[in-house]
Amino acid sequence: MTATPAVISGSRQAVRLVLGAAAAVVAALVLLGLLVAVVAARPTGADTVFGLGLGAAGAAALGVGLLVVARAGALARRPAGRTRATAVLTRCLLAATVVAVAMMVVGVVAVSASRAVAPGLGAGAAAVLLVGLAALAGRTRRRLSVAPDPPVASPPIPIPVIPVQRSAEPAPVARGASDPGPAADAR
Repeated sequence: MTATPAVISGSRQAVRLVLGAAAAVVAALVLLGLLVAVVAARPTGADTVFGLGLGAAGAAALGVGLLVVARAGALARRPAGRTRATAVLTRCLLAATVVAVAMMVVGVVAVSASRAVAPGLGAGAAAVLLVGLAALAGRTRRRLSVAPDPPVASPPIPIPVIPVQRSAEPAPVARGASDPGPAADAR
């Protein structure tokens, strides 16, 4: 059994999304490692810690979002899952946009309060990652709504059965039932 080109490209896209999610999680872990290193090295580096924390939160949210987009693609492959996939992508788009705006607000407040650049850089990086996620979710949602519905296997057409018709000839009768035989001719 061979796969159709749509299934092949869909599975490749899913693999890319999962690999992207894994890379985002690795980036979040690196940022958290740097955060711990900064806290351990100098206890007064709160601004740097805050910036690294915002960047790590953005990278982690990107990883989760990429997995959600991959799941929506898997849902869309089922005949009845296209509507559900569109709803999941809409939620992902809205959540990524709201979190990106929240990251920017937190970054601006942190920069204005501390006059340090690190929180702004961390919040900006997180917002850029989340805006990219929102764009990916929106593009995928648009492709789902524009693409034609996948062909659904129609049920087989029933073959009409013609009942047995009676012929004009009488049905054959077993010998001896109504056939009088040679004895009747002898009379």
